[in-house]
Amino acid sequence: MSNGVTFFNTSFRQKTSFGMTFFLFIMGGCVEPPEYKDGLLENIPAIVNEADFFSFSIKAEDFTDFLTYDLEFSATNTNVLNTSLVVKDYSGQSSDSTFIRLYNENNAMMLDVLVNTNVTAFSEDSVLFIGNPQKMEFIGAEFTGLIDFQILRQ
Repeated sequence: MSNGVTFFNTSFRQKTSFGMTFFLFIMGGCVEPPEYKDGLLENIPAIVNEADFFSFSIKAEDFTDFLTYDLEFSATNTNVLNTSLVVKDYSGQSSDSTFIRLYNENNAMMLDVLVNTNVTAFSEDSVLFIGNPQKMEFIGAEFTGLIDFQILRQ
């Protein structure tokens, strides 16, 4: 009977040692992703495109690209659009000519903003006068900073 207990204890210790070694080996090889303070990955825009809300956010460093988004907006002439733009941590370059443009259903430009400074702006406009937003363009030219652009239908 003592041989059975000794065998069990030896086998249990071998299994436990193997399991712990395997666990430490696996965990030691794992690398965590970097932690971002604002939740955005650098130079990758975050988009929310809904029937009553559109959001474009980007944390950029020397970002140069032309991005266009077809909006899923469905507003009527009785709706009001709340538009906000926040630019933070702007680091201007001499060649930086970054624009945000918004077009309505007739492809007429509703908004044309040159992004060249830190700013917080808000507007409230009637769809009857400016139209229903259908397309947004972001033209980045060596842009460095954080942009948060939103449109909300009321």
